[in-house]
Amino acid sequence: MARSAFFQDPDLDQVFLRDEAVLEKIVGFAGLKKTDTVLEIGAGPGNLTEKLSSKCGKLISIEIDERLKPVLEEKFRGKNVRFIWGNAIAVLSKEKLRYDKLVANSPYAICEPLMHTLFTQKFSSAVLTLPWRFVERLAANPEEGYYSKLSLFSQSFFRIETLLRIEKDAWHPRPDTASMVVKLTPKKPEGSDVLVREIVLQDDKKLRNALREALMNTGAKTKRSAREELEKLGIREKILDRKVSEIPFDDLQDVIRRFDNAG
Repeated sequence: MARSAFFQDPDLDQVFLRDEAVLEKIVGFAGLKKTDTVLEIGAGPGNLTEKLSSKCGKLISIEIDERLKPVLEEKFRGKNVRFIWGNAIAVLSKEKLRYDKLVANSPYAICEPLMHTLFTQKFSSAVLTLPWRFVERLAANPEEGYYSKLSLFSQSFFRIETLLRIEKDAWHPRPDTASMVVKLTPKKPEGSDVLVREIVLQDDKKLRNALREALMNTGAKTKRSAREELEKLGIREKILDRKVSEIPFDDLQDVIRRFDNAG
């Protein structure tokens, strides 16, 4: 299949990176070794897949568009690539994939759910290509207007480095926005990061229960002592009774400040 003969599906938010120099830089940023198992999200026509597979020991590539299956499986037959066909978020949520590093030129529509999924994954580093405005939110500091839950949560789990801006002409078809390559490196939690992580990983629970579990997990407290400590913080009942995912950002920041001051 010639590259120009493949018509991307707009419903899958497909744009394919075709700039060879940029592809080489992304692989370089990943710092791959022959001992690495690498996870790729969004194989597309295999432009990046080919470069990754030549540098690592094993490549696992997740691709949702099964129209690409005969092309990719023929192109990489007998090579060190395993393809998984399906939605990457669903695959990562259900399967316990073991890999060292992650590289993703994934559809921009899944950026935020992908970040939340990565909070539960184990890897040494991830190189992601993301819309540059999304990266602004991801890396924002508390003094900036676009600092948000996404910023707080992501920075509690990862050290975030912005590496390369990719202009629109590097893609086919040409997207509406420029892109940014970022590197995520898991970091050891310190201070309020510990609490934030515990809250994030229990975002389907009421804040009261999530905080109690967080206190028990981080301070070796009993359920009773955690409940007593929680009561001392003076957090409003209507906030405690809401699900973590539904807490307004200002209220969440207030909760974290109360814990910091109590400590």
